[in-house]
Amino acid sequence: MSKSFDVIIVGAGMVGASLALLLRQCMSKGLSVALIDEHEVRMSDAQQPSFDDRTTALSLGTQRIFERLSLWPKLRTHSCPIEHIQVSQQGQFGRVRLHAKDESVASLGSVIPNRALGQSLSQALLQSDGLTIFAPAIVETYEMSAQGAQLTLKQGEKVQHLQGALLVLADGVNSAGCQQLGIPQKRHDYGQAALICNVSFDRPHEHWAFERFTQCGPLALLPMQGNRFALVWCMPHENVQEHLALDEAQFNQRLQNKIGFDKGRILKSGERSCYPLALTQASEQVRRHLVVLGNAAHGLHPVAGQGFNLALRDANELAKNIEDTYLHQGADQLGELKHLLNYQHAQQGDQAMTINLSHHLPTQFAQAGGTWSVLRALGLTAMDTLPVTKTMFARQAMGLVGASQAWQP
Repeated sequence: MSKSFDVIIVGAGMVGASLALLLRQCMSKGLSVALIDEHEVRMSDAQQPSFDDRTTALSLGTQRIFERLSLWPKLRTHSCPIEHIQVSQQGQFGRVRLHAKDESVASLGSVIPNRALGQSLSQALLQSDGLTIFAPAIVETYEMSAQGAQLTLKQGEKVQHLQGALLVLADGVNSAGCQQLGIPQKRHDYGQAALICNVSFDRPHEHWAFERFTQCGPLALLPMQGNRFALVWCMPHENVQEHLALDEAQFNQRLQNKIGFDKGRILKSGERSCYPLALTQASEQVRRHLVVLGNAAHGLHPVAGQGFNLALRDANELAKNIEDTYLHQGADQLGELKHLLNYQHAQQGDQAMTINLSHHLPTQFAQAGGTWSVLRALGLTAMDTLPVTKTMFARQAMGLVGASQAWQP
């Protein structure tokens, strides 16, 4: 016997969990939502803070969404505000500096450990009335029909059948749901990997974030609590393996040579890891009764830290679309293509701008030649000195773009 829901979300990662929480008010009005994940959703995690915490950069727009979900007061205690941003290129004049006070905000964004963000989302999910969680559970089959989505789940030895008017696939960059339903991903391989670790210096970071473009790829330092920086250093695959093999003293020296001493002397660097860099985009984001969301829809280059922030704006807009359709058209209309195309149209401009920015910035700054370098330097200088252009760039960095900013659940 099948269990029926208005909305089924597959994937309880940061994006899927956030969408479920954005629908809480609508659930209080009768919307039924199921959330499925292959991992258990737990009230608390025994993992303690460590020097090597992995982090996510949250834009100001993302913070405001979490404020509306009543999550930000708790998240703020674990986060480090970004009050200043500097963008520059190695070996050339010209830079852009953004300051929160110039934009009349307390911060331009923040950096938070993934551990703390995950704990807060999980706790909020488990306290959400009207939400049915199937976890740990594996979706074995997906079927789509004119009536909606039909899923077969396996929880241990137990098999369950679910059906829903709207299926949301938020199950990550290698989405099993997309593969089963014949939605291929377009992939652009940058031929690089991002080396990540945490670094501390002998000077306070004073809430500065740095993005430096080099011929080999961008290098970012994001401020964390405990006077640490989260390092994201993009480089060719062969260089990454070489840097992973260095001992701590050798790595610190290599990094110090790359960034100089204006931020201080490196005291410590933590455990290093890496991941390959690629731009991935689902060939379709909406079908009748189906939406593809988060990394399943688009996986971005880490430059400017926009991946999760764009995905959360998508989730915010989708929640608005679901609520409007449910309240004014009825639950049986949730999966109708005309309504889902309205969601896609609303986010089209934001997605195009953010994806193009994250794709073209590293490729343009990697162009060799003195003429290109001088042109880039002149461009950075012009942006830094033209108030309108600088404010537009700041608003993009802060995630204050798109219609989703106007909606409050």
